[in-house]
This record gives sequence, structure tokens and C-alpha cells, in this order.
Amino acid sequence: MKQAILLTAFIASVHLCPGSIATINGNNFQQSVHKETALITLPQMQQMLSEIMNAVGLQNDFELREANVLNLEATISHRKRYISYNPEFINQVNAVAKDKWAVMTLLAHEVAHHLEGHTVRKCGSKPTLELEADEFAGFILHKMGASLEQSQEVMKYIAAIKTSKTHPARASRMLAIETGWNKVSSNTDIAVKSSQSISNKTAGN
Repeated sequence: MKQAILLTAFIASVHLCPGSIATINGNNFQQSVHKETALITLPQMQQMLSEIMNAVGLQNDFELREANVLNLEATISHRKRYISYNPEFINQVNAVAKDKWAVMTLLAHEVAHHLEGHTVRKCGSKPTLELEADEFAGFILHKMGASLEQSQEVMKYIAAIKTSKTHPARASRMLAIETGWNKVSSNTDIAVKSSQSISNKTAGN
């Protein structure tokens, strides 16, 4: 499932690199990958995906592949679940964010499209579906140890300020991530209170 991408205006302040051009939402932009920023390889992306699925608690049966796509896509073909990504785009996001969690959020978002059944519906991108995937990403990233700020960071670069026909506004997406992120704390509090209650009842017997 395609994710509409819009890099914010400050991208222009970063040094340009000839030959590194991508088209996103009809706009061309050039973004250099700094020498000190290591390129993310396919094996590294596969490792990130494995870490996400470990946090989910499910077997990783997704086929991750580099492809000629705009950014990232979650699709099903011949009963196989794919996550396709544009390596140039991933490296540009990594270079701007300077934090692995930005790419992790994007991968978790695509995983959500599969697990939430969005790819089975084959109805394309819709704001409600994107918010579901964002909330899932926030939940998983918290479980993996990311702060709320780290979980939301990538939206500063890729999310449009206003809602479109396919994607929600940046503020809504960041709120969805926050909602998912906070669910981990809520579930933990419930588990702790339940455990304490059981311990108290046992002690009283």
C-alpha cells in the first residue's frame, strides 16, 4: 500500500547531491546522503523487520524486497505477502532523520497494513486505514524501546500538513502514533495492578 510522502521545506537547506533525485507527490527533490551516514542494506532492513515481528510476537512470513516503488508498499501477490521499498528513499529518510527509528516506523506501518487486513481489502490508501497503521507502529515502537518523540519523528519529514484523499494530516498521524505508543503503558499498568491484586488476595488467604 502506497504511503504518500512529502518532505518538508527544510530539506532544501541540506547540501544537494547531483544524480540523487526522487519524485514524491509530483515534486522533485535532491537529498544527499552524508558520508558519515551509512547506507541501509537489504540484510539490515530484513533484520529490522525481524525485530519488529519479534516485538509483535508473530512469525515473520513477509517477503521484503527492494523495488522500483515510490517509497514503501505492502502488497499480496500469489498468496505471498510483500513489503517493497525504494532503497534510495529509505537512505534519504535515514540521512535526514539520523535515527534508525524513522525507518523502523515506516516498516512497522507497512507490517500493520498486512496484519490489519488492509492489503486483503485491496481498497488502496485511505486516511482511516493509514491512521490504524500509524497507531500500530506507535504501539510496536514503544515495545521495542523507542521514545514517543523517536516514534513520531519520521512524520515531520513525510507527512503532509493537510489531509488528502488518501492520507491524514501530519497532526492526526502523530496523534495516532501517540495513541498506540500510550497503549503499551496502559497495558503495563493494567498487568501490574492485576498482579498486585492477585498477590494481595493470595497473601490474605
